[in-house]
Amino acid sequence: MKTFTRVFAVIMIAAILATLMAACGKQGEQKNYIDNNLVGTWTQTDETDGNWTWTFNDDGTCKLVGDDGFESDGTYQIPEEDVGKIEITLEKWEKSTLFTYTATTKVLDLESFDLSYYCQKQ
Repeated sequence: MKTFTRVFAVIMIAAILATLMAACGKQGEQKNYIDNNLVGTWTQTDETDGNWTWTFNDDGTCKLVGDDGFESDGTYQIPEEDVGKIEITLEKWEKSTLFTYTATTKVLDLESFDLSYYCQKQ
């Protein structure tokens, strides 16, 4: 009977530890919300600001290409609790940029402190 009690105690402790480890898993990690209206290729044609093409994929990756030869891959994040904002990080930018955005089936408007893009869906 003592052996059974010890085995049972060990199993219970292992189960409790496994539960605690699973609970500690991915706490604090923000879920990236994907806006289906945003996914796709968008083009801005502007004589003043130049021609730019944004591509947003449904896996959180993006790409920006300019007619001046600029081209950079990156990632984007839309916090689930803050829809209407998008944080874009491109390899060729020094830091990520937080934009407010609106995306319909035809128009994408990205606005930050010092950058703006008004694009049509391709």
